[in-house]
Amino acid sequence: MESKTRIFDNLSDLGFNFLESEVYLELLASEPMTAYRVAKQINKPTANVYKAIDSLSQKGAVLIEDNKNRKCKAVPPDEFINHLEKLMLSKTSNLKEQLKDLGKIYYDERTYAIESVPLVFERFESMMNKCKKIAVIDIFPEPLEKVKDIIEKAIERGVEVHIQVYKPIKIKGANVAYTSAASESLKYWKSQQLNLMTDGEEHLLVLMNNSLTKVLQAKWSNNLYVSCTLLAGFMREQVIINLMEKMDEPDFADQARTLLQNQKFFFNSKIPGLELLFKLYSRS
Repeated sequence: MESKTRIFDNLSDLGFNFLESEVYLELLASEPMTAYRVAKQINKPTANVYKAIDSLSQKGAVLIEDNKNRKCKAVPPDEFINHLEKLMLSKTSNLKEQLKDLGKIYYDERTYAIESVPLVFERFESMMNKCKKIAVIDIFPEPLEKVKDIIEKAIERGVEVHIQVYKPIKIKGANVAYTSAASESLKYWKSQQLNLMTDGEEHLLVLMNNSLTKVLQAKWSNNLYVSCTLLAGFMREQVIINLMEKMDEPDFADQARTLLQNQKFFFNSKIPGLELLFKLYSRS
């Protein structure tokens, strides 16, 4: 019963009303039959079932025999779902094109909450795709698995990526900060974190439950001052992590000097968000 309820819920998400879901499932489980017979099988008014079948036919879920018998047959789930996916992709592509020039009326530096896990990962991908120069990331292992390809594509485009991780991992072209103490800290967390700062222009700070099914806290903003401050802070933390990992090595002083000499600061780097911030607020 619970499984069938889930199916009804999912079909509802696809635009089916309850009767249409009943009719479709009945036709899936039976040989082709008339709308009249379907109505008798599910004990629903015949006129309503006729309307439901017409609607299902328009949705691509039901085929109707091309003769006076008018027997109805459910389209197999794989074929129907594939049809829906292509239809949805076409509609969303058209809508994206129609909306692309809207929403650019003014620059908005407010902070917004995100309450959907899929939207968290969509926002992460969108930010990485827009990133021009530098991305600073602090991320737990499970979310990292979901976004690793996105990070690698940004690196291939020439984005400089600084990433703090909590398990040993190699990401070609990335500046990875890791210390064994970080792995130990995972034992104490009952949640998953994902933090991203891009170009000093945007930031995304996220805490999700361990199964990555629920957002506990998630904030996004393109506030320049906060984004620049967070980018600098997270980069400094990664320097400390790298120093901690090398602390017991005999040439620690030389390695520390090299790390600090190569470290990016606002005064020796061109960060897009900082440059815009200076244009807006610095003394002329």
